[in-house]
Amino acid sequence: MQSEQPIYTFASNSGVRVASPRLPGAGLANFFSLRGRRITEACGVLWHSGPNRFLISLPYQQPLDPTPQEIQDLLRSSGAVGVRFPSQHWRGMAGGVYVYCGRNYDLKSVHIKHRPRVRKGQQIFEVRRVEEDDLRHQGLQLNRETMVRQGHYDPEFGEGLQWARFVRAMRDCPEIGAFGAFDGKRLSAYMITCREYGWLNILHQMSRQDDLKSFPNHALTFWITQAASEDPSLQGVSYGSVPLISIEGLHEYKLRFGYQVLPRTCVIVLHPQLDFLLNNRLVRGGVRLLRHLRPHDQRLEMMETVLRGADLTSRGKLKEDGRC
Repeated sequence: MQSEQPIYTFASNSGVRVASPRLPGAGLANFFSLRGRRITEACGVLWHSGPNRFLISLPYQQPLDPTPQEIQDLLRSSGAVGVRFPSQHWRGMAGGVYVYCGRNYDLKSVHIKHRPRVRKGQQIFEVRRVEEDDLRHQGLQLNRETMVRQGHYDPEFGEGLQWARFVRAMRDCPEIGAFGAFDGKRLSAYMITCREYGWLNILHQMSRQDDLKSFPNHALTFWITQAASEDPSLQGVSYGSVPLISIEGLHEYKLRFGYQVLPRTCVIVLHPQLDFLLNNRLVRGGVRLLRHLRPHDQRLEMMETVLRGADLTSRGKLKEDGRC
């Protein structure tokens, strides 16, 4: 596994001077910055700009408890459309983070239906680090095939120039690593990971369509989880947040590898002006109607989820200490 080598220098193209870079998630924030994302420090943590100009807190598994005024100040000063963060005290949607924190991980830790798939994958594929050239050239094809299966498209993973920038950013961030399942020189699946502050975060996982029958993802997930469980410097593995849109089979896949959902309330707060315009029954009803007409449109599904989350958060009553 990758050695712990924190880096705290933020790229100049982020457009924001980070006053206290020695915060959890600093290495991941640097990675986002090198990819052209905006990095902001507020409420005692770092935030990165996500899709549709939302700010998302880092690290993903760390719950926050800011005051409503702090969030409003962040929205007004950053110009973000909204913010999303996990919390144990705010109201919002039920959510969480997939984590594994155990030791002695082996096939018995895996669901019985996954064990033969892991064994088959292990017989065919060798799991090792992915070199930069392999990731840049072979990884792009895996990205495109995975996005077709999942029904969405992200130009950072599908356009050659943007993908090349992504790979270069990895080279300049020692916390970020790539591991792949290889059949000879053929890359069949890969993971992008971030090792930081005692956690191994699995950020992305892509695979080749024609090789799925041989289970490269299963071999890769097992190898990464087992290696992390044997590393005494790691507290655990984070396999990402519960997604805001439905991705068929993903939840069950992670649970069957022994991961558990660490419960977190998913808090979504819109910018005050957008909240006034969009956070109402009329707009939510219109989006629901469009979703009924176009049930497989993931953009509409995301919009419906964001509006529902914003509604749940805004309807939360304030406690006596002024927090939600």
